[in-house]
Amino acid sequence: MKFTLDNPAADYVFGHYGDGRLKVNQTDYDASLIIFPDTLITDWPVNNLDDMSISHFDEIISRNPDIVLLGTGVKQRFPSVEFRRNLVQAGLNLEIMDSAAACRTYNLLVSEGRDVAAAVIIY
Repeated sequence: MKFTLDNPAADYVFGHYGDGRLKVNQTDYDASLIIFPDTLITDWPVNNLDDMSISHFDEIISRNPDIVLLGTGVKQRFPSVEFRRNLVQAGLNLEIMDSAAACRTYNLLVSEGRDVAAAVIIY
């Protein structure tokens, strides 16, 4: 799925998601990542929900964005209640969706100038 943004208000936006790849700006990635409007973290070692721990969100927690999008791969899946509770207790406003929806939503929120982060699982 290709995404377009006429006037991006950020250094980093999604251009495409699908077929086991993400495009951020003009670069393709084949691994999960975290994106902020001004920062891209490409070495996020999460391949599925079972791999996630609260420590994988340390950078997001330290920046405390207004909203955090978690893209769970091709299908929307939910981490455990305990895991979600830990993120909420850390002060994160977490929205969970499939990765294509997370990419689209991130681009929309960035275009509105919102303080957002997205953690996107590619598979």
